[in-house]
Amino acid sequence: MELNNQINHRMKGNKRSTTDIISNLPSNVTEHILKDLPLRDAVRTSVLSREWRYKWVTRPQLVFTHQFFLKGWDNEKIKAVISRVLLFHQGPLIKFKFWYLPFQCCLDVNNWIFILSTKHIEDFTLLFHGGPSYEIPYHFYSFLKMKSLKLANCVLKLPPTFKGFSRLVNLNFLYVNISSEMCELFISTCPLLERLSLRHCSDFDSLEISAPNLKYFEFMGTFESLSLGNTALLAEISVSLLSWEETDSNWVKFFHSLPAIEDMHLDSSFLESFFAENVPERLPSTLNQLKALALSDVCYSNLDHVSWALCLLRSSPNLHKLQTSILNITPVQDPVVDFLQAQDFSKFSLNHLQKVKIRHFSGAEPEMHFVKFLLANSTVLEKMVILHEHEMSADKGFATLKELTRFPRASSKAELIFDVTPSDAV
Repeated sequence: MELNNQINHRMKGNKRSTTDIISNLPSNVTEHILKDLPLRDAVRTSVLSREWRYKWVTRPQLVFTHQFFLKGWDNEKIKAVISRVLLFHQGPLIKFKFWYLPFQCCLDVNNWIFILSTKHIEDFTLLFHGGPSYEIPYHFYSFLKMKSLKLANCVLKLPPTFKGFSRLVNLNFLYVNISSEMCELFISTCPLLERLSLRHCSDFDSLEISAPNLKYFEFMGTFESLSLGNTALLAEISVSLLSWEETDSNWVKFFHSLPAIEDMHLDSSFLESFFAENVPERLPSTLNQLKALALSDVCYSNLDHVSWALCLLRSSPNLHKLQTSILNITPVQDPVVDFLQAQDFSKFSLNHLQKVKIRHFSGAEPEMHFVKFLLANSTVLEKMVILHEHEMSADKGFATLKELTRFPRASSKAELIFDVTPSDAV
C-alpha cells in the first residue's frame, strides 16, 4: 500500500511538472507549435491549461477544409463556428482558406470578408461548389497586402475605384464569372503577377494578357482570340479550349510573344483555332528556350494536326521532352501517310530530345509513321514510352510491338517501352 501511494504521488508530481513545462514554453515555441497544427487541433489546445486558453487566437493562418469540420455539421453550425473563430482571432492573419464542398454559400461570407479586410491578408482562398453564385463584396478589394488569391464559383465585378493588388504574385480563378474587360483590367493592375490560372471561367470574346512578370499561364475554357502582349518572361504555358471555331487568331503573333517559353502544353482544339491560315513548315520565331512540349488530343490521321506537330518540332531545336496523347476520331489515313512519306527529314534533327511519351496509341499507320520519324531523328533519345489503348487485343499489341522494335533508331541508347498500363515513367 505504501509503495502504491509513493508511485501515485510521483505520477501526480510528474503530471504537474509536465503541465508547468507546457504552460511555460517560450512564446516563439508555442507559436511554432500552433502554426504547424491543423486548425481544429490548434483550437483544441485551449483545454490544456488556463494559459493556453487563448494562445491559438493569434495564429497567423486559418484553414477551414474537410479536416476542420466534423461529420454531420450543417450550414448553420459551419457559419457559427467560423464566425466565432474570426471574432476571437487577434492580430494579423497572413493566410485564410475556406474549401468545404457540402457548404452552401450564404451572405454570412460577406461578414467573414469584412472581418478579414482588417487582418492584412496575404494568402486568400475561397472555394465554393455548384456554379458561380456568390458575388465578391467590395470590401474584399481592400486586401492590399495580398500576394496569393484563389477563387472558385464566384462572381467578380470590380468596383470603379479598383486600382489593383500591387503585391499579388499568384492568381487562380476556377469557375469565376467575370467579363473579359474586367479580367484584363484585374491582371494588368497586378504588376508583380507571376502565376496565372484561368479555368472554366466566363466565355471570353477576346483576352489580352499584359503582365510583365508573368512566368506561368494556364487557360482552360473558351475564347475567340488570345493575345499575350507584354509577357516577355513567360516560361510555362498550358492552353486547352473546351470548344472552338476557326477565328482570326494570329498564330504568328501568339508564338512570337513567347521568347522565353520553356514548357508548353497545347491541345488540338487550340491549334485548330489557327486553321484559317496555312500551317507553316516552321514558325517565324524559333522557340529556342523550349525544353518540354505536350500536345494533347492530337489526331495523327488529321493532316492539319500532323502539320502543326511537325511545325512545332522543327521550331524547337533544344527540345528535351515530348508528350502527346492521341485522339482517334477519323479513319481517313492515306493523306497523312503520303504527306509523311513525302517529307524531307534530311535536315530535320532532334538533337536534344531525350524522352518521349505517347498515350492512347492505337497502332494506326499514321501513328506508326510518326513514331518511326521520331526514332529515326532523335540522336540522343533515352526513352520512349508508348501506352496503347485498353481496347487493343493481345495479338494486335504483340504485332504492333514487333513492328515498332524493327524501326531504325538514331540513338543507340534509345529504350522503347510499349505498355498498356498508364505510367509516369517519363
